[in-house]
Amino acid sequence: MASPDASRGPGEAVDERRRFPRIRLALTVKLRFPSTEAALESSTVDISEGGVFIRMRQPRDEGTAIRLRLEVGERQLEIGGVVVRCVRPGEGGPPGIGVLFTDIAPEDAEFVKGLVRARLDPR
Repeated sequence: MASPDASRGPGEAVDERRRFPRIRLALTVKLRFPSTEAALESSTVDISEGGVFIRMRQPRDEGTAIRLRLEVGERQLEIGGVVVRCVRPGEGGPPGIGVLFTDIAPEDAEFVKGLVRARLDPR
């Protein structure tokens, strides 16, 4: 069964009930967790001003601290966050984690805000 978001095109808002509108956007992301030395690499599913959903085969538990390095073209954003949603394999939708941004530089926050808003309202 297709997800309710399957009919949306790139850059369309995913769920308007959220605090911030999200857009579908696949970005390369490197993940670092306090409990492991090695960084993992994955991709985002969607992003908003306040957070991101990241594909993961073995999602971490809610409450887990995380450091992200998002690659947006030539720009790299270093962001701290916390896992606020965990979707395990077989639970519907892609397995992964929803991360709330908790430590983001003001200029990076403005960049993400502009990126999302430009895709929501392309003029």
